[in-house]
Amino acid sequence: MIPYQNLYIYEISGEILNSKSFFKEDFIGCWNEGEISFLFFSNPHDEEVKALVDQKGLSLLSKNVLDYKAWQAGEELKPFKVGNLVICPPWKNGVAEEGEILVHLDPCVVFGTGYHPTTRSCLKTLWEIYQKERPKRVLDLGTGSGILALAAAKWGADQVLAIDCNELAVETALRNVALNGESHRIEVRQGRAEDFIEEEADLICANLHIQAIESLLSKEAFFKKRWFILSGLFVKDAEEIEGRLNQRSIKTYLRLQEKNWMTLVGLNWGSKV
Repeated sequence: MIPYQNLYIYEISGEILNSKSFFKEDFIGCWNEGEISFLFFSNPHDEEVKALVDQKGLSLLSKNVLDYKAWQAGEELKPFKVGNLVICPPWKNGVAEEGEILVHLDPCVVFGTGYHPTTRSCLKTLWEIYQKERPKRVLDLGTGSGILALAAAKWGADQVLAIDCNELAVETALRNVALNGESHRIEVRQGRAEDFIEEEADLICANLHIQAIESLLSKEAFFKKRWFILSGLFVKDAEEIEGRLNQRSIKTYLRLQEKNWMTLVGLNWGSKV
């Protein structure tokens, strides 16, 4: 069965850290978005939230109730295939045929179900890269549920560093990594994408908003990697980013457009395999 029937979402002014120390029962987690925090519960907790807000001198901006399917844009999460992976919610019966690998993925309430065009395109392009080479060290920036990190590990990466600035995303990714027995190959850490660009990697996956990708491109270490998957880009922004990559000898290996979204795969021909 689905993990939650309804989601009770409290929008708070200000950043809330260590949210697990304040709430226990029915608490799903805290999603920090700049100066706004969103508290997720599976049942209403008006009094507890009000007590925290008063204690911290914050403000309750809104309260919303959504069923879980509505939160997932009306999509019913079910098994789907990319390459030889069968990606399946834990509450569904996924079946892997001979030569296929079953990956259980609980997205909780964070980004990375595999249904969004950007995530789906990243999975497809990641599979294409692993048909050509086997990048051993992967840097997954904006990991969300951990779906791309898991795919890279299952397709042959030896080490994956998965980064997200969102506390709830990190908790979700850690659970999915453990659920699939990949804790020895995937490390999940909390922080900003640009703060980890110095890490050694053969492949960068960055499914992020344009401002974060711009920040990555301002770092010289970015251009020393071999493979790049950049997504979360509208077509016009992607064309501008592609031009900047080409000027730095990073050639376009693959370009995948779905609706208004573009995913770019760059290859640094001058880097070592």
